Amino acid sequence: MAKSITKSALIPLVMIWLAAHAVLLALILGAKFLFTKTVLLVLLMMGTAAFLLSRFSAKRRRLLIAP
Repeated sequence: MAKSITKSALIPLVMIWLAAHAVLLALILGAKFLFTKTVLLVLLMMGTAAFLLSRFSAKRRRLLIAP
């Protein structure tokens, strides 16, 4: 009888433990991927803006034609 009481008391504790770890893992991985994607998009937009707003001109070069 004591084994069934112990077993029935441990099952909810194990489920709570697993749920807590699942939530922590979801938060950590969600933050990792969300922030990574955000940073990459911000860098891409900054690079695009810098390219479009900069006024640069390519230097003209003569073609070297071998005789």
